[in-house]
Amino acid sequence: MDYKWLLFDLDNTILDFNASSKLGFSSLLEKINPSYDVDALFPIYSKYNHQVWDEREAGLISHTELRTKRWRLFFDAANIDFDPLEANNHYLQFIRNEPFLIDGAITLLDKVVEKFDLMIITNGLSEVQWGRMRKMDIEKYFKHIIISDEIGSAKPAHAYFKHCDDLMNHPDKSSVLVIGDTLKSDIKGGNDFGYKTCWHNYYKEPNKSETIPDYTINTLEELYPILEV
Repeated sequence: MDYKWLLFDLDNTILDFNASSKLGFSSLLEKINPSYDVDALFPIYSKYNHQVWDEREAGLISHTELRTKRWRLFFDAANIDFDPLEANNHYLQFIRNEPFLIDGAITLLDKVVEKFDLMIITNGLSEVQWGRMRKMDIEKYFKHIIISDEIGSAKPAHAYFKHCDDLMNHPDKSSVLVIGDTLKSDIKGGNDFGYKTCWHNYYKEPNKSETIPDYTINTLEELYPILEV
């Protein structure tokens, strides 16, 4: 395919959010009570975090509400007495300061930046995403960085991808490839807008949804033959 634009999701596509998230969660529990069992409690937090992000991506809550709602739900479920806003601030500061790259990300970016125009498309929180990208020195690769927190719309909404399309000056949609780990936001949003899509199956799980990507990869290296780089 003659692609001109590559639209990369950030978390679990370029940066390893899961690694940062668990360490940030562990740091928070250490602050609250060092006796808490991180391995037992992290899946509970993750369930509510995903639930609240689903609500945000559906336009049901704002980014501001998301920041505290996920912690309030978790603390209620785990019977922990702690301020949700303070928890959120501690957690986000840790994640911002301790980013990790997905294996092969820099090698890939070095290869593709010479041949394609690149954009970051992320539903993350602005203060976290900018801090992590700058710390890992990756913003230099991208012509545009679109953070849902800053434009008032989140993937998979049509408005989010319309904003991206406007910035690209409306290229032929077949020349745009969306690459991301989340079927319900990255891939569905790209498909619905008419772009080509590549699912980075970071979790190596079967696709049980009705959303079908044009490509599926388990590692970033598998993009090389698709992009002919």
